[in-house]
Amino acid sequence: MATVSVGIVSYNRPELLKRAIESAVSQSYRDLEIIISDNGSTDPRVRHIIEQFAANDPRIKCLFHPVNQGAFFNFREALNAATGRYFIWLADDDYWCSEYLAHIAAKAGQSGAALTYGRCEIIDAEQGSDDRVVKEMATASSRLAAMANFVRLDTDAVFYGLFPTALGQRLAGLLRFWRIPPKLAAAWPFLEYNFVSYAFIFGLLSSGGYCNASSEHAVHFVGGRAPFPHSPTLGWRHLWLFLMYVSVHLQMAGRFAHAAYSAASWPGVLFSPVAVGYLFCRRLGMILSQRLNTMKKV
Repeated sequence: MATVSVGIVSYNRPELLKRAIESAVSQSYRDLEIIISDNGSTDPRVRHIIEQFAANDPRIKCLFHPVNQGAFFNFREALNAATGRYFIWLADDDYWCSEYLAHIAAKAGQSGAALTYGRCEIIDAEQGSDDRVVKEMATASSRLAAMANFVRLDTDAVFYGLFPTALGQRLAGLLRFWRIPPKLAAAWPFLEYNFVSYAFIFGLLSSGGYCNASSEHAVHFVGGRAPFPHSPTLGWRHLWLFLMYVSVHLQMAGRFAHAAYSAASWPGVLFSPVAVGYLFCRRLGMILSQRLNTMKKV
């Protein structure tokens, strides 16, 4: 049985997938199980690339799903297939430096933290050099401090960190879309998946703290995304968007509590409504500030 299971999640990006797999198989840390889970890719090159790597590396296990069932389905499938002591995801448009797993696995063993993550640098996107390194979360051995730091940081970059497989599998059911009316989900597709990973991260941190393993030897290169465009004028449709935003955060409060309970953390259960209330107020303040700035420029 391998010490670390790597879950590479794939969908229709053959060339980027090849880069991701190469970064996993060439890690200096060799005690790996590599699970490649393809979410119903329609490009035949994807399967060809996966099977080529699998033929040359016995550590690779392939999961081919006949149809795409959403990103979080794929994340769950890769995690639930893992047998290693620790688990970590790698998206098909990301890659690691060659010492990444050796460095963070050592830090995880030394700290005993439930979640360990390195440095995150954004690639494949038009961005200034100062903005390429994602803000980092501070190490916290205390569960409460780790949860508070995560809420204050308000980013899911640490979702791609290393954590105990058994704990992650207990929390895997939380990786599901929010319940949003289909018409509204079609109008704002980001509503269904935005912040879904937060409850999973909260559950991990409530169990055993966080270790920041950032260094030049532990860099996770992350594929960048274009920012979501803001409508310059307000309308009645934005009232529905606000109500759905409230609904998402109410669901988030329930999932945070469930995550902490699944991790056997009563401090996490008690802290969960405070955490979600803070996140909601913080984001609402940011949205209002952005809206005011947009109106001033018009």
